Formats: sequence, structure tokens, C-alpha cells
Amino acid sequence: MSDVDRVLAEYKQAHRSGGEADPRPFLARVSGVDREQLAALIDAYLARAPRRPFDAADYRDSPAVAAADAAGRTLAGSAGLWPVLLPRLRNEARIKRADLVAELAARLGAQSRREKVALYYHEMEQGRLPAAGVSDTVLEALGRIVGYGREALRRAGEMPAPGGPAPEAGAVYTRTTRVTEPPGEPGEEAPEPEEWDEVDRLFRAG
Repeated sequence: MSDVDRVLAEYKQAHRSGGEADPRPFLARVSGVDREQLAALIDAYLARAPRRPFDAADYRDSPAVAAADAAGRTLAGSAGLWPVLLPRLRNEARIKRADLVAELAARLGAQSRREKVALYYHEMEQGRLPAAGVSDTVLEALGRIVGYGREALRRAGEMPAPGGPAPEAGAVYTRTTRVTEPPGEPGEEAPEPEEWDEVDRLFRAG
């Protein structure tokens, strides 16, 4: 049994015996990626555990809303623990997401494609961007912004989680565009999909 499994089992026992258990002392017993994994597993356990009578107002105003949402994205997505880890690192660094994206785009030399960088970073936080496709260049730049190591970010993104198989790195993704003209006549050739640029390769091709 791993340290994470052992501490998780002890937390569950404490929670079941007392109805409430502060997870912080349990999280303090592990560190690094193990701590992030344990936090996600505790979140997932609490989402399913029997609760005291539900108070909608208390729940709406509590941090549990964001925690449960992040845990759900983690367990269903293809980016491991990033949906839990990345927002927390951003908050601890006291940096707004728009400012983080601007700095990330600058570090990647992609200031003119900041909107695309913002889209890819949003997909990382939502657990929709396969971690295997995100390059070390992106993780190095992101880690320097939030004060977290590149390899630790990589391991967190590759933590196994339930869900469908991740798309293969390098697969062709076509971007949808808003239709402003009616479709062409039958038999007319469709426009070619937009070619990948350097930003696509940084976030998709590993």
C-alpha cells in the first residue's frame, strides 16, 4: 500500500467515525505530487460520502463548490491533477488568469497569439487538454510563473484518472469558425483546415 493509499484510508476512517474530519493534518503527512493526488482523492471521497442534512445556502457560499467541481474535472478529464493543481498554484501566486496568460504568451514568444494561448491554458485547467501533448517548453514557462517545477507539473498532469482515452499527441484538430456566409453550392470544395502554428505545436505535439 502506498503512502497516499494509507493516509487516505486513515482519513476515511476518521471521517466515518466522527462525521467530520479536517483533511489538513492528513495532507501535511505527504508532499509534492503525492499531496496533490491525496487532495484530489479526498475531494472525490467527500463528494460521495454521506453528509449531514444539506444546506443549499451554506454549500453555495463555501469553498466546497470549487473543490467538488475541480475534483470532477480531474476524475473525468485527460489532464490528471491539473484541474485541482493549476488554479491553486495561480491563487497562491496571487496572479489573475489573464495576467498569467499574458506572461505565459510572452515567455513563449507568442504575444500576438495570446488568445490561442488563453484557450489552451483554459483547457489545461479544465482537464480537457491531454497532458502528453503539452511541451516541456510550456511547462517550464508556466512553472516559473507559479513557482512550481516543470517535472512536478508533468507528473501531476499524467496522473491516471478515469475517463475516455486521450487523443493522440499530434492528431489534427480543426478549429471551428463562425459562419458568416451561407454554405456553398453542392459539389463546391470545402476550405482546407487551418494549418497548425507554433502555439498549436507547443500545446499539442509534446
